Formats: sequence, structure tokens, C-alpha cells
Amino acid sequence: MGWGGIRAHTFQGAVVIYFLSNLWDWIQENATVFSGLTSVGMLLIWGVYLQLLLHNFRMQRRPQIIINHGYGRGIDSRCIVSNMSQSAVFVDSIIVKLETSDGQYVTDVTDTVDEQGESGSDVDMKELRQVTRQGPLGSGEYMNAGTFRTLLQKVASEHGISVDESCHPTGKEGFSSVEIRLIMIFGAETSPIGASRRFNMKYDDDKRLSLVPETIGTQQLGKRRQRLKVRRWQRDLRMPLDSGTKQGE
Repeated sequence: MGWGGIRAHTFQGAVVIYFLSNLWDWIQENATVFSGLTSVGMLLIWGVYLQLLLHNFRMQRRPQIIINHGYGRGIDSRCIVSNMSQSAVFVDSIIVKLETSDGQYVTDVTDTVDEQGESGSDVDMKELRQVTRQGPLGSGEYMNAGTFRTLLQKVASEHGISVDESCHPTGKEGFSSVEIRLIMIFGAETSPIGASRRFNMKYDDDKRLSLVPETIGTQQLGKRRQRLKVRRWQRDLRMPLDSGTKQGE
């Protein structure tokens, strides 16, 4: 390399050293500004981190129950209750509300009945799930609440409504919808929460019944005002049959 090349490299090195020296002096002169920006950046990072922690905490404490029909959409489809919450829930009561042209009928279907129509009294001889739908439901678990035919027949029998094999009323009344309601205890909480979903009842020309969900998802009743509605459900269950035959919400 000639003297010209050496001088060029020496000049470039001097320029770099001069630039870095000026940059360091500028950083030292504005150290307070950089310190403030660093503090703001750390504050933003911690803020995002705390938001993620708060979101995860809320998700763990937020109940998410899904009510759906399985194995078809007809009268013999199954009513499936799934717990998609992060914590377990205790199913306290399952209620069916039947809406007809003559009024609304509400029945507690928590306890099951056998094929002879008698409730299982000898619990020691049967599994608990065979005599009641009450009990804990872990995270990610589901429960078969029975066929919609069984649930509708239970309501009809409870309130003296005559139906045929297709669960079509034989009298003047016409069925319009059926609503499944759940009363539960979520996690370690003591105040009950609820969930509900309504299915519209459609009959074809052959009187075959199909159930169409009115909403895409299940209504979750976990907020304070919504829990008051759940408590009204509990009060309705304690009412005598003759005074609570037709009930509103």
C-alpha cells in the first residue's frame, strides 16, 4: 500500500474518532434526557406486563359455560353443558323454561328419573350421575344433561301439558322456545352465577321438531347485577307449584 492509501486510512480513522468523541460528549450533555426516556420506556414495559397479568387473572376468574345441543338438532339431540372456565364449577340446579302460546312454564330438572318415571331413591345402588345432574364440573369437562325430549316431557308432565310422541302439544297451546338455565358456584366464590341459552322450536310439515339456537353463544350471568337475576331463579324454585306454574324471567 502506498503513502496515499495510508494517509487516506489515517484520515478516515481520525474522522471516526472525532465523530465518536463528539457523540460521547453529546450523550454526556444530554444524560438527563436519556435517563428520562429510559425511565419512560421501562414504565411502558411494566405497564404492558401488568396488563397481561391482569388479563390472565381476569380470565382465570371469569366463568365460561357453554350450553349446546349434540348428536343432531332434533328432539332426541343431547343437551351438552361444557365448562370452558379456568376453574371448576359446581352445578347446583338445571332449569328448563318452556315458552308457549299460553304462557311460560319453568321446571327444575336437576334430578333425573329412570325409565319407569321414578326418581332414584336408592342412591347406594347407583352412580350419583344416574340420579342427579348436580355436582362439580372441572375445567374442560362436559356433562350430558339428557335429551331435549326428556327435558320437555319433564316440563309438560310437571304442568299437566299433554304432548304426543313428537313433543307436539295435543291441546290448543303451541310451543315456541325452550330455554336452558344453569345455577352454579364458580371456584371458591359463594355467590351463585348463572348461564342460559334459548332454542327456538321449529316444526316441519311432518311435525318433526328441530331446535335452533337463538344466539350464537351462551349468556353468562356472572356480574353483580346479573347475579340478582340468578337469585330470582332460586326464589322461583322455592315457590309452590300451584303459585308458580307460569313465571316470567
